[in-house]
Amino acid sequence: MTSSLASLSQNKKIDSLKTILKQEISTEEKAETYILLIDQFFSLQKDSAEIYLNKTIKLTENIESLKRTNILALLKYAQFYIIKGDYTKSQEYYTKVNQKLRDFKNYDLETKYFGDFGVLNFYQGDFKGALTNFDKALQLAESNKNEEDQLRFLNNKALAMSYLGKAEASLDIHKKAISLAEKLNDSTALGKSFNNIGLIYEDMKEYRKALEFYLKSLKIKENSSSQVDVANSLFNVAGMYKEIGEEEKDTSLYVNAENYYQKSLDVAKKINYGKIILFNKTGMAQLATVRKKPKKAIEIYKSVINEAQKTKDLQTLRVTYLNLGVNYIRTKKIASAEQNLLLAKPMIEKANNPSDLAKLYKNLSVLYQEKKQYKKAFEYLLKQKEFEDELSKNSLKDKISDFEVKYETTKKEKEIAQQKEELLTQKLAIKNRNLYAILLTAALLILGIIFFAVYKRNLFKKKQLQKEIDLKDALATIKTQNRLQEQRLRISRDLHDNIGSQLTFIISSIDNLKFISKDASEKLKDKLSNISSFTGDTIHQLRDTIWAMNKSEITVEDLHTRILSFVEKAKNAVPNTKFDIEYTIDKNENFTSLAGMNIFRVIQEAINNSIKYAEADTIKIELNKKEQLFIANVIDNGKGFSLNSTELGNGLSNMEKRMSEIEGSVKIISKETKGTTITLEVPLKNKANDV
Repeated sequence: MTSSLASLSQNKKIDSLKTILKQEISTEEKAETYILLIDQFFSLQKDSAEIYLNKTIKLTENIESLKRTNILALLKYAQFYIIKGDYTKSQEYYTKVNQKLRDFKNYDLETKYFGDFGVLNFYQGDFKGALTNFDKALQLAESNKNEEDQLRFLNNKALAMSYLGKAEASLDIHKKAISLAEKLNDSTALGKSFNNIGLIYEDMKEYRKALEFYLKSLKIKENSSSQVDVANSLFNVAGMYKEIGEEEKDTSLYVNAENYYQKSLDVAKKINYGKIILFNKTGMAQLATVRKKPKKAIEIYKSVINEAQKTKDLQTLRVTYLNLGVNYIRTKKIASAEQNLLLAKPMIEKANNPSDLAKLYKNLSVLYQEKKQYKKAFEYLLKQKEFEDELSKNSLKDKISDFEVKYETTKKEKEIAQQKEELLTQKLAIKNRNLYAILLTAALLILGIIFFAVYKRNLFKKKQLQKEIDLKDALATIKTQNRLQEQRLRISRDLHDNIGSQLTFIISSIDNLKFISKDASEKLKDKLSNISSFTGDTIHQLRDTIWAMNKSEITVEDLHTRILSFVEKAKNAVPNTKFDIEYTIDKNENFTSLAGMNIFRVIQEAINNSIKYAEADTIKIELNKKEQLFIANVIDNGKGFSLNSTELGNGLSNMEKRMSEIEGSVKIISKETKGTTITLEVPLKNKANDV
């Protein structure tokens, strides 16, 4: 109903403006009327808007007094092509505007030029360029004390910074924007801030929190006149339902995602919003990917490429090439996967978004493992880890939580103030009645208000005090953890710098003794060689210990990386032995540093036994999860042994001791000529209880 009324009102305005054009009016008045008609048609009737844009530009082209109107029309045309998704055309019009502004200095037009050009940069995937232009527009708005423009460009600047991985700085800008939006009572800008904070949560993979903010933003935007904003919000909500469904293994959420993608696509097609049309197609393709329909996903992505190339939409292209690579890996088309991932690589590295970089390097690592190019796979695995560490910012989570608390508290205070105003209004209304009744009622109301205010104030103070206590406890915990980490780092540095260097000196001294003692007996030489070898092994064990000490937690991915490194060294010692490493457990599962170190030592001991005693030509390492147990298997095809007739030495005793320290267990299954399997089981941390 509201939409129909708005449409009726808009039609009346259009008819009124067309009536003015039929009258005898000056060129200046005609140009002004054209601009007003363009504004009316811009959101819903793009073809009509384009007709009047052409008329305005033609009318004002060579009239000096109408230069401002001419530049304004060119700016609107550039914006028109952004919405259509034709970035090449949009760039042409911004170039024309830039040339005209050199001879025509005007604050409003310059501000609009830099702000809108920044939007084009953003959609082209040039986030640095976008940030530069938003900054210029913001400086102009601040110098002219235009708070409405400041609010717009604060939001845009914060968005560009979040896409460049500067999440904490982005959040500070959002705080300024929200404060200014509340001051100006601008719900549209508030909706944009909520949307952009959702983007920060999305980059942090906090999908439930991102969805919460996207829905807040959508609720505000649905009450506005901008269908562009509505289409953007619907798309973001759809994406979060997809991510949550994938993360929580809840396929019912995929239906929600599909519905929101379709709603966004319908709005985008209605207003000819080319950018979001492409975005929704890629969203549908991503949905097909998580539903394990890679062929359908590939088909959709291929349909996107031509349109994205035509409009030079680098943002869509990099996502499309990346996800084509992912789906080709799943269909085992390794050559096609490599081609698309390498096309995506320079674009993603230029955009410098940590989330996209982590995903790119992860899939390049998987690709080169499939191609048996383990060195490249390992290099990309390390790069993936680097950017995933950058995304894990607990301090940012605390900062956002603190921001939410402050925002909600301010909101509550405003509501209480509003309630007080309403009570005072009621009091004034009662004053017109019987004086005695008014005085009695007023006294009761005042007492009630005072009691309520005192109660609320005490309750608020109590909550604030509890929050301060909780914050102090949290800070104390963080300080304690930091001190422990500093102790670990200092001890590990001492081990590395003192003991490590001394052991290295011993090896060097022994090698010198062997060289000097050329005439020494073979027995002495063997003894020196044994000491040198033992010292070298000690250095390797010391490095592993330092690795564990430098971490408060060790993830499955850390463990996998360490095993890969150990296997690479083992390959040099036994080049004819084939090693195979598989893991199906979530890479983010983690252990304490003690548990992670003990698991690595036991796996290391098991591999060493297979190399030294089993005479195996294949050794397989499996890392799995069953319910709340981490399970590791070391399987060889060696000569095996009989458990009943063979006396087990210190190696098994050490394995059992290490497992018992972390509440784990170790089992050995072996048959002569059939090989040996060593299995260790360790309970995983209960994530639901992690704080």
